[in-house]
Amino acid sequence: MTSTIGPSTAAALLLLPLAGCATAPPEPQGLAPPRRPITEFLRPGETREAANPIAIYDPFERTNRAIYKFNAQFDRYVYLPVVNAYTFVTPAPVRRSVSNFFNNLEEITTFTNSVLQGKVEKASPTLFRFIINSTVGLFGLFDPASHLNLPRQDEDFGQTLGYWGLGDGPYLVLPILGPSNLRDATGLGVDLGTDWVLLQQLPSDVRDDIFYDLLFWGLWPIDARYQIDFRYHSTGSPFEYDLVRYFITKSREVKIRN
Repeated sequence: MTSTIGPSTAAALLLLPLAGCATAPPEPQGLAPPRRPITEFLRPGETREAANPIAIYDPFERTNRAIYKFNAQFDRYVYLPVVNAYTFVTPAPVRRSVSNFFNNLEEITTFTNSVLQGKVEKASPTLFRFIINSTVGLFGLFDPASHLNLPRQDEDFGQTLGYWGLGDGPYLVLPILGPSNLRDATGLGVDLGTDWVLLQQLPSDVRDDIFYDLLFWGLWPIDARYQIDFRYHSTGSPFEYDLVRYFITKSREVKIRN
């Protein structure tokens, strides 16, 4: 896991009463929560880098680990029970259409940031995807663009900042939203702020409708978690925090280079 903390957090908090409607998923058998940093195993005179070759700049590690632990518990007892209930009561074709709808809205963010990076090869197909799926695909409920060899792209403002040379900054774990860094957290705030401004352009009678609130403050964060396969404490490693930190950082570097 594409904010302070924006719609996702607010929606998650609104969903707290629903947590009691579904049972929490069982703790994976034989897996202990990742409580220990690799640096605990330093031998006398050994450097941090030698003990932890996957180390990432993490000056707020103690706080980040506490937030990581909170996120794991929130995910287990609140977020996933709601997602599991949603999966249970919603047929697969409907879930697919819901995901298509929200993914189509995210094309606006991808297109904007592709333009800001001067990436015509990504901006053009993204624009065509949005037009095709918003019309032929019935407001994005279906994805005919993918069948026309127009695959989804992925660009956000954090990638735009990185593309123009801004470094990662310190590693951060955001409440509910998960692993990030200072640059990407700033970019996420800009992207969500832009989304909010665009949504304010809708007619007031639409924004005041209860369906609007259920869609953007309820269904959107549920679908966002539904589309993410990651499960806390599923790696089988006592160093899961370190592994996730390394993987997220390196995967963002690859996205920025590409």
